[in-house]
Amino acid sequence: MPIITFWSNTKKQTGQTLSLAAIATSMAIEHNYKILMISTKYNDNTLELCFGSADRNKALLKKLVKNPAMAVDNGIEGLAKMAYSNRMTPESIQNYTHVIYKNRLEVLYGYREIENRPTQEEYLKIKGKYKDIVSNANKFYDLVFVDLDKGLEDDLTKEVLKISDITIVNVEQKMDMINDFNDLMCKEDTPLKQKGIILNIGRFDSFSKYSVKNISRYTGIKKNISVIPYNTLYFEAASEENVADLFLKIRRVNEIDRNATFVKEVKQAAEKIVYKLQELQMRI
Repeated sequence: MPIITFWSNTKKQTGQTLSLAAIATSMAIEHNYKILMISTKYNDNTLELCFGSADRNKALLKKLVKNPAMAVDNGIEGLAKMAYSNRMTPESIQNYTHVIYKNRLEVLYGYREIENRPTQEEYLKIKGKYKDIVSNANKFYDLVFVDLDKGLEDDLTKEVLKISDITIVNVEQKMDMINDFNDLMCKEDTPLKQKGIILNIGRFDSFSKYSVKNISRYTGIKKNISVIPYNTLYFEAASEENVADLFLKIRRVNEIDRNATFVKEVKQAAEKIVYKLQELQMRI
């Protein structure tokens, strides 16, 4: 099953995680896919602010162990320990995820700091198993969306990009970022697969001179450009754990509604991924 990775070559804010959350949520509603979102980021709570607490599965996990009194790690910590003990299976991953829409959309949050714990050391151990977790999830879910660390300095980043079927490269509407993207695509050692790239502009401003048409001309990319417009309702929901409810409410908005453009562009971004997957499948 396909791995779809959201990534940026800059440390600047590109709206990467919020673009992923919007597209994955829309796709889970509009298409018959079982989707898992995975964050590899350290101490980043953006997805949790979108979809809610990561602790809701803890009671369930305690029922799965022989001794209910023993400590049970939730989320990525518990799954990484399963991986290190060679007990992780594709099917077991769902026991550690946060369910958004049953049988449609789940999320595996990234590592978060906890008081009185050697956080950086623990994270590095977990980091060593992210590639295995993504690969196993790929065998169970229809689509795996990965929210990947920015830049190319990290080995994990390069490894995940290499196993990704599609990379959503996130940029801002700025000339320097567009030039950086062009430079990256010209490098012989780039880990990006030329045929599996979609360029995404998060927090898109339709009044900017860096329109889709102009960006297409600058980059030479004709069809594989998506945009996620800035939308007040969405950005508020993304800070109030309300993204899942919002998309159910606005999926059928009227064309004259102020949110119509946002809904349309997110759906189109999802459709570009579906089309790209079909395109890649035909080449196999």
